[in-house]
Amino acid sequence: MSITKRGKLAGIGLQFFADPSYGADRLAEIEARLAAIPAELEKEGADLDALKTEVRNLKEERKRIVDAAETRKQILNDISSGGGTVVRTLPNQQEERKLTPDTEEYRSLWLRKLQGKELSDVEQRAYTNANGAIAVMTANAIMSVVRDHAPILSRMTVIYSAVNLTYYVEGTNNEAEDHTENASITAAADTLTKIQLVPAEIVKMIQVSEAAKLMSVPAFEAWLAKTLGEAIARKINSKCITALLGSAASAGTAIDTASVQALLGSVKGEITILCNRKTLYTKLLPLQDNSKSSIVRFDGGVAIVYGVEVMPDDNVPDDTVAAGDLSKLIGAMAEDVTVRQGYDIDTNSTKYLGVAVFDVKVGLASAFAKLTAGG
Repeated sequence: MSITKRGKLAGIGLQFFADPSYGADRLAEIEARLAAIPAELEKEGADLDALKTEVRNLKEERKRIVDAAETRKQILNDISSGGGTVVRTLPNQQEERKLTPDTEEYRSLWLRKLQGKELSDVEQRAYTNANGAIAVMTANAIMSVVRDHAPILSRMTVIYSAVNLTYYVEGTNNEAEDHTENASITAAADTLTKIQLVPAEIVKMIQVSEAAKLMSVPAFEAWLAKTLGEAIARKINSKCITALLGSAASAGTAIDTASVQALLGSVKGEITILCNRKTLYTKLLPLQDNSKSSIVRFDGGVAIVYGVEVMPDDNVPDDTVAAGDLSKLIGAMAEDVTVRQGYDIDTNSTKYLGVAVFDVKVGLASAFAKLTAGG
């Protein structure tokens, strides 16, 4: 067989699929040729290099034919067993498999859908297959804004759940005891406090004109995340502060040095002070006495009172200072914020509804106390 003829056989795998009998015939030819080559090697003047190359090419060709036969057999088995869809590789199907909610491509199409822009057939199918689920990256962007504007979330205990649940918080915790060797040991009378959490929707609706369609996708996402995220964070802050102050015991009705000392001494754990900015600057800051000791100091813009960090929150009423262990504040929250969209024909505008699911309860009332001037 000449080198020219061998060169024409490069596409043997594809030819085999069109005509399976061709592969069997060709295999017989290859085996016959391989069997004849040893005799040629013994002839005087045999071109050893050419025969060596031919043997290598024949073996590679034989392997391609055998591999093609195995592939064809597997495909036929898949089809006969209902698995034919496994090998369908049309471009649009490959693209749809990539357009899942956690991909950048889905993020783009989801935001464009929210803007009211047209999607391609492939994009619309991907959106439908995902039931219009919010893009993971967009949900993360909104939640990032929520956490930035609701820093209390990072200090409290949060269970990520959108359904009603019961959570147990440590109540009475007796100290460990000395033990006399071989003496009986009685279990400590520790207690648990049961907390019922019933997450409910927190919603924020915004309404914008058709100008939203003119935004670029990144600009639209940034605007959406900021607007919805900040509003939801403010509501979460408000609910947390309301729950905390509602259970905090009164430690006094004045905000002076002695009262603040008593307040901080009445609670245990990793203590944080909460008040609004007005109270911080008009009530706590005047306690500073540089001639005696540094009661109030600032570290990187964070106020520290008697070594305890102050977390300013404008949901705390004026002339109120609370303190306690924020880990005893228990929240339940859905993992993601969702966004819904609707068109308002009366105003030719689009409405966007941000929805978070959240509930908060105080797990241990004794973990919090407060000062309320004049209260």
